[in-house]
Amino acid sequence: MANFKLWKSEELQRLRSESDRMFDRLCSGLGLPSVCQPLMEPALRMIDTPDAVVVEAQLPGVTAEDLDIVITGSVLLVRCAQSATCGIGESSSRYESRFMLPCKIRTEEVEAELDEGVLRITMPKCRRPEARRVPVRTGRAG
Repeated sequence: MANFKLWKSEELQRLRSESDRMFDRLCSGLGLPSVCQPLMEPALRMIDTPDAVVVEAQLPGVTAEDLDIVITGSVLLVRCAQSATCGIGESSSRYESRFMLPCKIRTEEVEAELDEGVLRITMPKCRRPEARRVPVRTGRAG
C-alpha cells in the first residue's frame, strides 16, 4: 500500500507541474508580466531502507531558516514559509506536508540537510528485538 501512495503522490505532483508550466506559457504568450511564483508543493519521495526512512524534497530557493521539521509519534511534519520580492511586489507562501512513518524511529538521531535546494531527512529506525528461543527448565529431581 505504501508504494501506491508514493506513486499517487508522484503522479499528482507531475500533473500539477505540467499544469503550472502550461499556465506560465499561456501568461507569457499573452504578454502578461512575470509574477512571483508562490512555493508550490515540492516533489517529495520517501525511501524505506533496512536501517532508516529517508524523505527527500525538491525545494529550490528555500533556506534552512524557512523550514520547520517536527516528528510527533509516527507523523513527520514538514513546514516551509517563504517570502520573496519581485518587480511587482512582495509575496509569501507556505507549504505543509504530513507523512505517516512506516515504523518507529529514533527521533534523537534524526538528521536534516538542505543542499542546493534538496532537503534530505534521514530517520534511523528503531531496532526490532531479535527473536530469541527461551529454554525451558524442568523441575528439580529429587
